Amino acid sequence: MKSVKLASQALRNMRRYPLRTIFMMLGVVVGIASLAVLSSVGEATKRETLQRFKNMLGTFDTIMVRPGGGRSRGMPTLVNVPPTLRFEDADAIAKELLEIKAVAEMQTAFDVDIKYRDRAASPVVIGVTPNWLELRSEEVQDGAFFTDDQNASLARVAVIGSDVRAALFPEEDPIGKTLRIADVPFQVIGILKSRGAGPAGGSLDNLVLIPVNSAARRLFNRNFLTMVIAQVKDPEQGSAATEKVAALLRERHHIRPPALDDFTITNPAATMTQVSRAGSTLTKILTGVAAMALVIGGVVIMSLMSIAVSERWKEIGVRRSVGATRRDIVLQFLIEAALVALAGGIAGAAIGESGTLLVARMQGLPQILVWRPFAGAVLLSVMIGLVFGVYPAWKASRLDPIQALRS
Repeated sequence: MKSVKLASQALRNMRRYPLRTIFMMLGVVVGIASLAVLSSVGEATKRETLQRFKNMLGTFDTIMVRPGGGRSRGMPTLVNVPPTLRFEDADAIAKELLEIKAVAEMQTAFDVDIKYRDRAASPVVIGVTPNWLELRSEEVQDGAFFTDDQNASLARVAVIGSDVRAALFPEEDPIGKTLRIADVPFQVIGILKSRGAGPAGGSLDNLVLIPVNSAARRLFNRNFLTMVIAQVKDPEQGSAATEKVAALLRERHHIRPPALDDFTITNPAATMTQVSRAGSTLTKILTGVAAMALVIGGVVIMSLMSIAVSERWKEIGVRRSVGATRRDIVLQFLIEAALVALAGGIAGAAIGESGTLLVARMQGLPQILVWRPFAGAVLLSVMIGLVFGVYPAWKASRLDPIQALRS
């Protein structure tokens, strides 16, 4: 009951001195709003980055091998990689390594003219094995994907992305139509489900997939690969599987130290871990800045309440003279500091929520509101008020009531 009366009195004092209350709240509002925005936007950025990597890489239980070692740069294509990664290498990885569950082969080419009637486009053309969908966790929206028999028979069939459909077939169903890739006819048998943007922001839907054997013998006339994707049986053993693949390729390519590898192996899971770690470091730094703002807000509360003690000597003296104990005075000032900080925390959380939505909209991020940062921010504001209200409360409780009444 006494606590309720003390809280009611603290609220009256806050209303009596609104300007001082606003200044005490201001630091907490800024700190809490910054903390809430950074936490939510950081989570949204992390999820968006993860989704974009997954859109590009498919799954994180695969490792990617491309030719060229450290000398290769950019997206591997038939014109910028050396012919060191062969179909036989992919077969050996699939058959000789127990850690590998499945292997997909790729031949990639850019700047290939594709035509349908009087329309033209230049998407990326990729020759892939029929297990591409499974390894990449992709889906066919309409039609079907090509089969092992079609790959073995060098069938001229194609599955197109949504961007290619929009460019070449804006007003008609492309299934069953024949487009020409570098003047070679291919029948469209399927349309991929849209994947959106990759990590760099480029579209992942501007592509045409054809059977890799058809690409190698009917279109590109090349007997080497631009990439091999190997799916590991146990994702936890991805690093060990990567070492096994590297050792096998060194043996097959007769590479002995100190000679450099003529291939590059990328572990998407390890890459994503590094990206997440870098993002977490930046988030920690920004959170530290927000925490400093909170501390400054706490110092402001302590300073203004210490000044308030000097202004309220008579009030304190009257309360002590009618029976209030030092403990009552301490509780009164602590409750007042906690209520000021709580009000600042609630206001900061509300501003932080609006700021989160605004930043997400401006940056094109998913509008994710993570409740934990907001709940934690409000609790933290109360703790800030209590911690920085201790000294003013102690100072008020030590006043001599007789001296306070004479002042």
